[in-house]
Amino acid sequence: MSRRYKDLPESLVFSAFNEVRNSLLAAKDGNDVEEIIKALLTLDERIKIGRRVEIAYMLNSNLSYDEIKRTMSVGFGTISSVEKALQEHKKGFELIFERSNKVQSEFENKAYKKVGGPKLVNKKTKYTGFRRKDVKR
Repeated sequence: MSRRYKDLPESLVFSAFNEVRNSLLAAKDGNDVEEIIKALLTLDERIKIGRRVEIAYMLNSNLSYDEIKRTMSVGFGTISSVEKALQEHKKGFELIFERSNKVQSEFENKAYKKVGGPKLVNKKTKYTGFRRKDVKR
């Protein structure tokens, strides 16, 4: 545990963890997730978490530290800490990657449709209004 919280009673630490979990479990769909995240996290915190996930994807794709550093404008320490988290919490990142792939796939299948008559060779692509946050849990 972080030195910042070493003097907190264990019951308060567990209570805090439970509140985070309960808050995330309260979401029934992507719209709820978005509202909960906005309520709990500052813009800076949301960006930092998102960048950690992006770095985890890059590490999972076997990109080098140098490539990640250049692309994401982060230091080696940040990359190293994400890599350590990937190793220590493999199941959590697998859930993130799996769910992200499912959301992306459903979005691609529902967000756009081809429109035009049966004889039209170059059909137009039309946005349906479906958003990633519309994917059901």
